[in-house]
Amino acid sequence: TGIRIPGYPTITIEADKKDVQMNLMNPEGNPCYFTFEIVLSDTGETIYKSDMVEPGKAITNVKLQHPLTAGEHNAVIKISTSSLTDGKTMNGANVETVLVAK
Repeated sequence: TGIRIPGYPTITIEADKKDVQMNLMNPEGNPCYFTFEIVLSDTGETIYKSDMVEPGKAITNVKLQHPLTAGEHNAVIKISTSSLTDGKTMNGANVETVLVAK
C-alpha cells in the first residue's frame, strides 16, 4: 500500500494575521502519521511546523511564525511521515504551493 499525498496548488489565507485557516490533511487509510512544515521558497524560512496528524484527520487552525503581507508567496509544504506501527520514518514529499494572502 502506498502513501497518498494531497496536492495544494494554492492556499488562500488572511493577510497580516498569524492565526490563519487552511486544511492540511492526512488522507484516510494512510499507514502513517504526517508532519507538515511550510517553508517559504524565496527565503527558505520555516513559517509553520505541525504536530503529527493521524490518517483521516486534518489541521485547520495554523499559527504562522509571523504574518504574511498581502500577495502571493511561493512555498513548499514538506510532509514527513512516521509509521503508525513503529514510528519509523517512511517516504515523505515536498508539495509546491502558492500562499495567497488577502
